[in-house]
Amino acid sequence: MARIRELTRIVASGGADPNDPWTGPKVRVYFPDEGSAALARRDWIDPNNPDASAVPASCVEFSSCGGVQLQDITNDRVVLFFCPRASEAESVEEILYRHERECPDALALTVFVNPLLVDMGVTGFGMAGRMLRERLIDGLQPAYYLRTLQWGALTRVWPRQFTVWQEDADEEDGYRMIKSLDRLPSNPEVEDIYDIENGAMVDPESRKGFGFLDGLGDF
Repeated sequence: MARIRELTRIVASGGADPNDPWTGPKVRVYFPDEGSAALARRDWIDPNNPDASAVPASCVEFSSCGGVQLQDITNDRVVLFFCPRASEAESVEEILYRHERECPDALALTVFVNPLLVDMGVTGFGMAGRMLRERLIDGLQPAYYLRTLQWGALTRVWPRQFTVWQEDADEEDGYRMIKSLDRLPSNPEVEDIYDIENGAMVDPESRKGFGFLDGLGDF
């Protein structure tokens, strides 16, 4: 019961510590729902002393993407969205629009951690998904990207390029880089890169400049 009362108090206070009010610049962390935000605050751990109980710094507040947005955001300087999903895409947009309306010059940085804002089952990949990408996603700069594949991984650490890696037992780290790109490749492009590297597909770039008869041979 004590834990439930604590979570209820955290939700009611909007993730802020009522015993230590803070009036300076803030970092606000948005979770998909109020329960996740309350749990994050309750289970906060001091990295220098993980066995001891700890509370977030007063300048850090936890909020949720869902529900009515009543918290004071005028002092927010950094906003983090933690694992927003396609079901929260509309709420994320509304939150960003609210920051633009109420404090357009205050917000210095917006960070998305592991976002999945376009999903076939929710937004689809048609017009709705394309418009969402144009409004919300295309302007983002991926700073860190890691996606595991059945045969390797796709990574990026800004400002370096995106890199495609294939498992290779002969390499010291167990992986071999097979492609470097200046943009995030689509899923079909990633599979084509793997097929070309392993001889299952001809690289279209290598066929540029071939003659008319070579083109007929593809039919």
